[in-house]
Amino acid sequence: MQEPKLLASLSLDLDNQWSYMKTHGDPGWESLPSYLNIVIPRVLQLLKDRGLTITFFVVGLDAEQDRNHDVLLSIAAAGHEIGNHSFHHEPWLHLYSQEQLATEIEKAEGSIERATGRRPIGSPGSATSTATSFACAATGTTPRAASGGTR
Repeated sequence: MQEPKLLASLSLDLDNQWSYMKTHGDPGWESLPSYLNIVIPRVLQLLKDRGLTITFFVVGLDAEQDRNHDVLLSIAAAGHEIGNHSFHHEPWLHLYSQEQLATEIEKAEGSIERATGRRPIGSPGSATSTATSFACAATGTTPRAASGGTR
């Protein structure tokens, strides 16, 4: 008799190098330095070796960069779920108005869908607020806390 497979919901926020540099006030973040082309293939291989699928939360500004399209497309091609991690991924997102949040969500959604071929799920990061909830409702997006891994 085979033991039942345990279920868990796993996700990975693809916070890129430029995002950390911007948050810390480091010079050079404006050139959008990236490590996605190194991290994503390694993570995809690790997940494949273990037979796992997860949700990758992608930042819209990264999805907008042509240099990231192939590696982001590889996530979708490997069968993983794609999530919306906002467009600019700013740590003060919780201070945005409902209108600003709706713009962040919609702009990210369009960029992520163009880069991956999939409409992303979820709301931006851990920015939970009443405004985020209303912005998600206005854009037809499921708040992140209500979403999870695909399998």
